[in-house]
Amino acid sequence: MGQRAIHRAWLISEMERLYVDRAWSDAEMGERLEVNRSTIYRTRCFMERELSAPFVEEAPGRYRIDRQRQLGNLRLTPSEALALYLGGRRLQQQTRVGHLPTASALEKLAQVLRRPMMVGLVRAAQEVLEQETDARLTYVLEQIVEGWITGRKVRVRYRKPHDDAPRVHTISPYQLEPSIWGDGVYLIGHSDHYDAVITLKLGRIEHAAVTTEPFTIPAEFDSHALLEHAWGIWHSDRQPCTVRLHFSRRVTPRVKETVWHPSQTIRERPDGTCEWEAQIVEWREMEPWVRGWGADCEVLAPDDLRASVIASVRLSAERYGLLAEGARAVGD
Repeated sequence: MGQRAIHRAWLISEMERLYVDRAWSDAEMGERLEVNRSTIYRTRCFMERELSAPFVEEAPGRYRIDRQRQLGNLRLTPSEALALYLGGRRLQQQTRVGHLPTASALEKLAQVLRRPMMVGLVRAAQEVLEQETDARLTYVLEQIVEGWITGRKVRVRYRKPHDDAPRVHTISPYQLEPSIWGDGVYLIGHSDHYDAVITLKLGRIEHAAVTTEPFTIPAEFDSHALLEHAWGIWHSDRQPCTVRLHFSRRVTPRVKETVWHPSQTIRERPDGTCEWEAQIVEWREMEPWVRGWGADCEVLAPDDLRASVIASVRLSAERYGLLAEGARAVGD
């Protein structure tokens, strides 16, 4: 294949990918791909005439590919295939109920991968189907996704743990985010009840129904910026605080080999231990992780996180009968 043919194949592949995302004018597409607008025009006509690409004119002179009519045709390098395989395996590991759409997605993804990745995803799909089904959660997810895609608000009935009664929200779904430290999925959106952007765990939504009321995701909404200083999914308008932890020499190699938070810094001490530091907006979300290190982790800051961990350690000692009566005041 000559260089001209290779360039044309690349151009068609890139245009197909970009036209699926949104509508483009020929000039915009040409600028994006650094080619002449007339080249974009001729290639677009070829794609429509010879490749049956389902173009629609969304606005005068602006075209996109109709995703509802497009058949996927993924062309992947081995490294790209690996990225999708790992994502599919992560999806399977986080799916705790028998969800047919998830299994179908994994099976379709497996069709474009090669062995042994294909075999792994086929098995992953089977494991999803072997889980116990949850009709309520499946319906809730379908309603929220429909509202998210069609731009319509969703009315949800949400019950927090230990609440006697649920609360009803009419919410504009802005984003769905998986939990980093668990298998939960969270809905981020604007609640009419609070007139604010909130986070709801899907598993706590008792009922959901798409409304006819439209919404638009604000241009300034940025989920990455929103969660920049979150430990997982909890966000806040407050400024982040500095969490500083001292890890023992025994676990320091394990701490150093993982990026636990994008803002983290690690400083090694001469004795082989290390100090870990990050900017976290809500330390309560990370406290179970801190306590999970046991005696190998000491909280240096903030003071309220340190006090909370001390209280938890004291309670555990009392529960196991290890704390003498006279020692209970230590650390107060």
